[in-house]
Amino acid sequence: MQGRRAQGGFTYLMLIWWVAISGVMLAALADNWSHAMRRQREAELVFRGEQIRKAIEAYHQVVAPGGASQWPTQLEDLLEDRRGPVVMRHLRRLWPDPITGERTWGLVKEGAGIKGVYSNSPARPLAAPEGVGQYKLWLFVVSNG
Repeated sequence: MQGRRAQGGFTYLMLIWWVAISGVMLAALADNWSHAMRRQREAELVFRGEQIRKAIEAYHQVVAPGGASQWPTQLEDLLEDRRGPVVMRHLRRLWPDPITGERTWGLVKEGAGIKGVYSNSPARPLAAPEGVGQYKLWLFVVSNG
């Protein structure tokens, strides 16, 4: 009878250890998964921001009737540029901000025109350019013109 009690306590102790170790491993896995998802969203931010920046630059390079180049006044102008005889599509679609998940982007303006975009998130990026401490400081702006 005495041997059974000792075995029952050992099994219970092993079960507690197994639950504790499983919990630690699952917590580490969740942290790793969360970090990987942030890296993926950040890479998507770079891709989308660069695509929008290039579209703004292409829009600006088109000389409108009247002889002056212009900046778009809204991001939707990049989808259908009707300033010339042929409709141009500088951007296929407007993506949502991958960091916030919202359809709105922060806009870098010059006068009434848009020169670039940024995420509206105040969170800290994982791998941003030097001097960028928040996503909203990570600008995708046309540098010339």
